[in-house]
Amino acid sequence: MDLALAILPILLTLLTGYVLVAANMIPKADWPAIETLSFRLLIPVILLRLISKVDFAGAGVGPFVLTLVATVAGISAVAFALRLLPKHVLPNPPFTTLFQSTSRWNGFVGLAAAELFLGPEGTALIALAMAVLVAPLNIVNVSILSAFGPSEASVKKVLLGIVKNPLVQGGVLGLVINFTGSEIPKPIDDTLELIGRAALGVGILAIGAGISLRRLLLPHWRTVLGLVLRPGLSSGLLLLMAPIFGLTPEQTLAGIFVFGVPAATNGYVVARQMGGDADLYADVMTWQTLLALIWLPMAAIWLLP
Repeated sequence: MDLALAILPILLTLLTGYVLVAANMIPKADWPAIETLSFRLLIPVILLRLISKVDFAGAGVGPFVLTLVATVAGISAVAFALRLLPKHVLPNPPFTTLFQSTSRWNGFVGLAAAELFLGPEGTALIALAMAVLVAPLNIVNVSILSAFGPSEASVKKVLLGIVKNPLVQGGVLGLVINFTGSEIPKPIDDTLELIGRAALGVGILAIGAGISLRRLLLPHWRTVLGLVLRPGLSSGLLLLMAPIFGLTPEQTLAGIFVFGVPAATNGYVVARQMGGDADLYADVMTWQTLLALIWLPMAAIWLLP
């Protein structure tokens, strides 16, 4: 029940975004500017602050991190293999969206679940997972979108797409600040915090604005495939890897809070900005959020003594 209350605000914010468009309070034509603001400023700022402040040494980087990396590599390989399907069955825009909705994860939902079921140790593990995975996943996803986006791909185009991407820039700058032991001056840090607070809410509102109830209630097979990949296959792969790397039940549950939560909201904005199928992303993420209400408490009951 408590976890449902933690996830419910996401659903209500999605609904708010939908109502804003349905009631024409903010017409659909106005949302691209909001999405651009989120993509170029809000999300990079929150990534920078988050990654710059994680205590890598304190959280530990042993079997838990190896399990995360192995699971991400495995599920990303499966998602990438979808490109073997004929393009008339799965064109590039839905392919890149399915890759994003499979590999990206909502760390804020993971933090809420970890705090509820695992306490400080669990939140430290999720913070570590965010620090380890966020920057590389952004680079990988930007690379996929650059390579299979609307314009012709080339090595130069992909590299420029990575270097110029605001999400990658924010994540890399956060890592530089963290590893060099630098500190962001307090007035600047307070400013970044104030800007970053808007990132999650604006991102979810934008997803809600892109929802179609008809599409949502009559899901396309691509939407169902997105749910099979996450949380289905991703959680199953994590559970398969956990005993191989000797994870404790608590660490395994923290892993479920990485691979069983919905996809990150920023993937929708990235899809909209870089030629992915943003409507598919909205549908998949909404259904993933609903499934998380059932799957995460079940996993906690199963794994914890």
